[in-house]
Amino acid sequence: MTLSIILAGIGGLVYGSFLNVLLWRLPEGKRIDGRSHCRSCNHQLAWFDLIPVLSFAMLRGKCRYCHARIHLRYPLVELAVAVVLGTFFAIRIPLLGFETIITIFGLLILVSLFFFDLFYLILPDVLIFLAIGVYALYDIVKIDHTLPYFLTALLSASFFAILYAVSRGKKLGFGDVKLAFLLGLMFGYPLGFLIIILGTWLAALVAIGLLLTGRATRTDTIPLGSFLTIVAIISIIFYYETFPFISLFRW
Repeated sequence: MTLSIILAGIGGLVYGSFLNVLLWRLPEGKRIDGRSHCRSCNHQLAWFDLIPVLSFAMLRGKCRYCHARIHLRYPLVELAVAVVLGTFFAIRIPLLGFETIITIFGLLILVSLFFFDLFYLILPDVLIFLAIGVYALYDIVKIDHTLPYFLTALLSASFFAILYAVSRGKKLGFGDVKLAFLLGLMFGYPLGFLIIILGTWLAALVAIGLLLTGRATRTDTIPLGSFLTIVAIISIIFYYETFPFISLFRW
């Protein structure tokens, strides 16, 4: 068990390093297959400059070549993914199999969407459509009763689409509509609905808190997708603990 947690944490660090590449390059429309380089001096980085977290610590947060400060979000993203995967293996103690692989895939997609919405207020189509395709196929092939999953996805997305249309995209982005569809495919009824409700409430409470403390105004945008994904991640990790609550909503 301890070994699996350690390996999961290391895997999280590695994916977190790749996620940092996505977070910098996708919003700028750049290719993701090129060699990494310093964003200040453009010097190509060696492999020992790219060891997750460790390189940042050894370099004391500065570029080896131009001594410009390295953004703190690099190690934070890497650590966040490591904590998510490590906690999942510590709490769920999953057996390595197809379902576990699909669940890990879902966690990585969700944590990626969390940071994209948090940093840029975008939910990249390349990630959402990939996940929708994978989970739609998974629901059809592996799940006996697929209809509740697709109905939850359609109803959730339709509700968000109405809000998007009514607000003309000012209160809600269309990426949130696609995310709601994905969450429906991932969790079905009733958990998919509950995640959307709890995520929306959490976003509202944080927004109210920011308004009351003067840290935000009515015109500021709240990353709703980040709140939806964080609730979804927690629901995956503590899935079995949600059973008593979920049972209240089953027909």
